[in-house]
Amino acid sequence: MIRNPIIAACLAAALGGCAGVNRAEPVRVVLRDASEPASAVADLLAAGQNAQGQPQQLGKIIAALDSLGARPADASADPVAIWRSAAELPNTPPYRGRVLGPAYKAGMLTPGMTVRLPQLFDGGRAARVAVATPGAGAIDFTVLDGEAKPVCPPAKARSRQCTWTPLYSGRFEIVLSNSTTNAAGYYLVID
Repeated sequence: MIRNPIIAACLAAALGGCAGVNRAEPVRVVLRDASEPASAVADLLAAGQNAQGQPQQLGKIIAALDSLGARPADASADPVAIWRSAAELPNTPPYRGRVLGPAYKAGMLTPGMTVRLPQLFDGGRAARVAVATPGAGAIDFTVLDGEAKPVCPPAKARSRQCTWTPLYSGRFEIVLSNSTTNAAGYYLVID
């Protein structure tokens, strides 16, 4: 029995309890009260014990635990390590950014191609997005806020960084475009 209605709502969202859940979205737990993560982790661990023999459900529970940053205090007595071998983890790319820690991505843009990457960043903390192209070509690079307004001025990027401090936690969009006639490789770092 889940003791707190907020935790119950979080678990329902994380475990896909709604019929309209979009499976392409990453599994995450949203807490209404910052003092609740310990209860959420405890309830997820209990739900994981009850989900033995249900690999998909167990995978969603482990993904939710991972999104909360839960780590074992004693790795030798960690049941989640055993559960991972039996679980089917969701095949969704995590949203990266300050909320989930630093990340990097390598890619290639063909001529005329544009890539849009949604990211989450914490409000009140410095956010950085850097892009570098290993060749001579430069790609168009900008970061947009939730209202599609540029956070940093759009620029040609050969080696470029955009740094800002979001007022509120939220989604931003990194936009990379290749307006040249040659393919261009890139390395993107998000912190």
